Amino acid sequence: MLGLEHLLPSTIHPMVVHFTIAVAYLAGAAGLAGAVRQTPFWSRAFLYLLLLGILATASAAVAGVVSESYLSRIPEQVAPMLHTHKEDGLWTGVFQVMAAALQLARGTRRGRVSWAAAAAAILACVFVTLAGHLGGTMVYQYGLGVKA
Repeated sequence: MLGLEHLLPSTIHPMVVHFTIAVAYLAGAAGLAGAVRQTPFWSRAFLYLLLLGILATASAAVAGVVSESYLSRIPEQVAPMLHTHKEDGLWTGVFQVMAAALQLARGTRRGRVSWAAAAAAILACVFVTLAGHLGGTMVYQYGLGVKA
């Protein structure tokens, strides 16, 4: 990252990631509500939350790279968890982008929520939950990124 990553604090990832989690859950809930209710309000709310979630997920990923750059070493037992945590975060973003694309293609013009888009948003919720669980495990059980 061009050596600029240390302009941000080492704790930037946990500062940013909670917004990502909240927006992913809100988008999933709006997608389900919209798929059931099929109103223009839910269609717009769902799309806006998805777009905000994509931005938040990208911000959390960048913040994760910054926070990781502060680590002097990664314990051997944590390395596989960190790898899976990153993959789960990536899948969160992939399913958010997929949901937004499906919603733009199938639903928004008609003021409806696409069931396929809602399902993709729920999958994003699953993956953000898995990523969060692993993140919490690495911090609270292994002390990753925690200064004594």
